[in-house]
Amino acid sequence: MRTRFSLATWRTQFTVNDIFTVDLPRADAILKLMATISSPTRGDEWIVFDDVPWQTYLSLLKSRGERHVRLTYFRGVLEIMTLSKLHEILSEVLGGFVKVIAGEYGLEVQSAGSMTMHLEELQTGAEADKSYYIGHEELVRERDEYDPTIDPLPDLVVEVDLSSKSTRRLLVFAALGIPELWHCEGGRLAFKTLGKGGEYEVVEQSLSFPGLTAAAVQGFLDRRGTIGEIALNKALAKHIRAIRQLGRRGKKQSAARWAPPGS
Repeated sequence: MRTRFSLATWRTQFTVNDIFTVDLPRADAILKLMATISSPTRGDEWIVFDDVPWQTYLSLLKSRGERHVRLTYFRGVLEIMTLSKLHEILSEVLGGFVKVIAGEYGLEVQSAGSMTMHLEELQTGAEADKSYYIGHEELVRERDEYDPTIDPLPDLVVEVDLSSKSTRRLLVFAALGIPELWHCEGGRLAFKTLGKGGEYEVVEQSLSFPGLTAAAVQGFLDRRGTIGEIALNKALAKHIRAIRQLGRRGKKQSAARWAPPGS
């Protein structure tokens, strides 16, 4: 469910007691609202505010603590979202898949979870469901804190979308320049990469894992709930291993077929 408010309604709509200490009056009003949001039972819950100052967004980031509330900011528009159990399950399953696939590809990975990525110059900020360093893993291996002025962006983020279009969140990821997105919308997975226009476009194969298709991963995502997650990861690993072995055999046969006589 999505609810929208303007800046002028903040102080008149919500009068719940404060549960955080905030240094900005406007942030205080939003945090009162956050106290009224309960964990959703059927789908994710969204509340949208217009005309929100950048400093208010930053204050919210500092003040929410460990509360499971997702904040997205895009050029004055703030979204507050609470996550359902299904959202978290799909996120964890896909995150497990990323690690399994990286292992089978012989790649290292740093899991950055739902760390906050924001840039004041672009007036954008968001947290993906999962984010991963793969190509840049070695560069950030010893980095425990994210600094947008010196650190690269994650190579891959995972975004689960159940009950609402996450268009604004995708705009943030695109504006920041995150090269690859695994977008699970309504249970269907799509691989997306940044196109020439700076917007995400659906692609057949993963940028981080060449040769891997969304359809192949979808087949295992569809098996969720029929077997346990450990068994599911093992089955995926076995499948990836077999496909990569076939690919290597095909390359060897092709090379032998085209080799010049006497070579």
